[in-house]
Amino acid sequence: MCELKVLKPDGTVLAEDVVHIAVNGDVIELRSILGDVTTVHGRISEIDITNEKATIQG
Repeated sequence: MCELKVLKPDGTVLAEDVVHIAVNGDVIELRSILGDVTTVHGRISEIDITNEKATIQG
C-alpha cells in the first residue's frame, strides 16, 4: 500500500496512514485511510514514497 507517515523534521509524527494531502497556502490537510483529518500549518519539504513518509516544516 502507499499510506504515508507524515513527520516534522525532528521526527515528531503528525499523522499516520495518510492517503490524501491537500494544500491551501500554508494550511495542509492530511486525510488517513480511515477518514481521520489532521490539519497542520507549514510546507511540505519532502515526500518519499519508497519509505512511505512525508516531511512538513512549519
